[in-house]
Amino acid sequence: MSTGRWGIVVLALALLVGCGGQVPEPSPSLLSPEPSPSSIKLATEPEALPATLPIPSPVQTLPNGMLRSGVASSGEYLTNTVSAATVSGPNDVRRFVVQVETSLPESVDGVALRVHEILNSPRGWGGTHGIAFELVSDAEHADLVIHLASPQTVDLACATLNTAGLWSCRLGSNIYLNVDRWFYATPTWADQPIDDYRSYLINHEVGHYIGFGHVGCPAVGEPSPVMQQQSIDLNGCLPNAWPDVTGERDG
Repeated sequence: MSTGRWGIVVLALALLVGCGGQVPEPSPSLLSPEPSPSSIKLATEPEALPATLPIPSPVQTLPNGMLRSGVASSGEYLTNTVSAATVSGPNDVRRFVVQVETSLPESVDGVALRVHEILNSPRGWGGTHGIAFELVSDAEHADLVIHLASPQTVDLACATLNTAGLWSCRLGSNIYLNVDRWFYATPTWADQPIDDYRSYLINHEVGHYIGFGHVGCPAVGEPSPVMQQQSIDLNGCLPNAWPDVTGERDG
């Protein structure tokens, strides 16, 4: 994606303020309550999908440069069928599953394995505070559920945080990722590899899950902390997807 294709992000932050005065992913307050049960159901018979699927062309570019896919909301999820052990040996193993909305052109197992790779990277949160991450295939035995969903479904799940069809959120032990950000990132990450932005998106939201709050840019020209709201504004810092770059794992 070229820089000229993006506009300068001008967000009315007053409209995006979430619970506790924080702007949703960017991300919600660490004190967000557990979500109440919703009408979203799980599909019972997932169909096999290829591990890698092409990113669909956007159907809309907003005045602030954000891209939208126009994908529909089905209200149903597929849960990963693959599993993967943690690569480290801390005692505090957090088991997680990935759920992908059925209306999305994405492979749930492909996404799940990518998330597992991110969380267990030597550059990521694995080992922080003695925590490790294990991908399991049974949502009932998961400590954390990571949902990849359409903007409409994310807005429904994150209703108290006003994700505005643009952002993702974390509610207790549930993370809801807006698929448009997964596909297209944000203007602040223009010309950066989409896989790097996905690593940032996962690490930012999981950072909230394990107890980290928002931080700002330490100095112009320095790497952005993962817990900076990089999707809104880098404030002179450089895009960065990994907490070890800025020492956040030691916090």
